[in-house]
Amino acid sequence: MKALVRLVVVLVLLAAIVVGGLGFAGVLQVPVVSSLAGMDKPRDLAGLDADAVAYQEFLDAHGFRLLSPAANYTLSSAHTFGGSVPVDEVIGEAEINAMGELRNDTAAFKDVSVRFHDGYAEVAAMVDLSGFGYPFAGPVYGTWAITVNGPRSVTVDLQSVEFGRIPVPADVAKMAEDALNSYLAGRLATIDGLSIQTFALEEGGVYFVGTLPETYEAGAPAAGQLP
Repeated sequence: MKALVRLVVVLVLLAAIVVGGLGFAGVLQVPVVSSLAGMDKPRDLAGLDADAVAYQEFLDAHGFRLLSPAANYTLSSAHTFGGSVPVDEVIGEAEINAMGELRNDTAAFKDVSVRFHDGYAEVAAMVDLSGFGYPFAGPVYGTWAITVNGPRSVTVDLQSVEFGRIPVPADVAKMAEDALNSYLAGRLATIDGLSIQTFALEEGGVYFVGTLPETYEAGAPAAGQLP
């Protein structure tokens, strides 16, 4: 009986060490441990700002209209579009980070922020994959570049990805990149009013030339899926 008790104690200790280690590594949210390790929040992208006033001024200047409740504009909501507005300017990261799609949290994506540099961008977020069948949750950080292939076609190059403190292996990152580009290929093709001529990443923003939809509607966010 004592041997059984010892075995149970050892197994519990091992489980605690493993769970605590995952919490420290940032791929599993563990009470207290994740907080002490600084893994309960995304990476700070150094002075990044989201300017809601500048974003509203951008919408008003071009006549863009958001027709749904503000809470519906999330990364997990299905969007519909109408009309078309020409744009030829640098859209600042302060305006982009004030978009509801980045500011409104969902079960899978929280505290999303993007920082733009010359030729590449950084993204940081809290990601919870439990809704997709994976028992992982924690801060994600990545860098990426983008290439325009056509009016509604782009290719994203994931240059680096970290989940918590752990760099994502190149083969896994490649699978994620392929899945993302496959998703974008289907999604961009359905956006009425979108035409991309230039999408250039610059320090502090994106130089966009083309057209964007005039009206944006969004349904309630759906857990465990992308729109």
